[in-house]
Amino acid sequence: MPLIAITGGIGAGKSTVLEYFKALGAEVLDADQIVHSLYEPGQPAYQEMLSRWGDKILDAGRAIDRKAVAAKVFAAAHELSWLNGLLHPLVKQAISAAGARTNNLLYCAIPLLYEVGWDAGFAAVIAVWCDRNTQLLRLRSRHWSEVEINQRLSQQLSMNEKLSRSDYGLINTCSLAMLNQQCTHLHRHLQSMFALPQTD
Repeated sequence: MPLIAITGGIGAGKSTVLEYFKALGAEVLDADQIVHSLYEPGQPAYQEMLSRWGDKILDAGRAIDRKAVAAKVFAAAHELSWLNGLLHPLVKQAISAAGARTNNLLYCAIPLLYEVGWDAGFAAVIAVWCDRNTQLLRLRSRHWSEVEINQRLSQQLSMNEKLSRSDYGLINTCSLAMLNQQCTHLHRHLQSMFALPQTD
């Protein structure tokens, strides 16, 4: 069945959009959540990260401390490259497996879709967009420092660039009700385009 990518800058509202599509009866997948599952003890990625960085990346319960990992990879480009090389094939494998299991539209939230060159593997791409000031307000509400915010933004294309490259755009500077309405209209359009039965 068609795989639909959802992308956008950090803080754009991709997770909210994913929840709206799920409520409409679609299958959904979040690349960030896949990564989080790969961090769990017993997973191959967990062991690889522990071998490379040692106990300093573990919390008191010996789970991967994502903030400690972020501090390492955003401070050294070669460490980020190594981590991406470890995780990206596993994430792609999980997405492909999920697509093979469903007969429905599958929406996949992938923040760095264009940055890693995965867009060609999807039937359509949706960009979630908000303006820069709104984005910064949302990121600061997560209690991130300006350094942390700038480190993450430096690894991403701009919101405008992502929107210009995508097949569809969802504008998330309005009310949640209006965002939900946009998702509903787009979902119905995609169901019609791919000749799928209405699920909402």
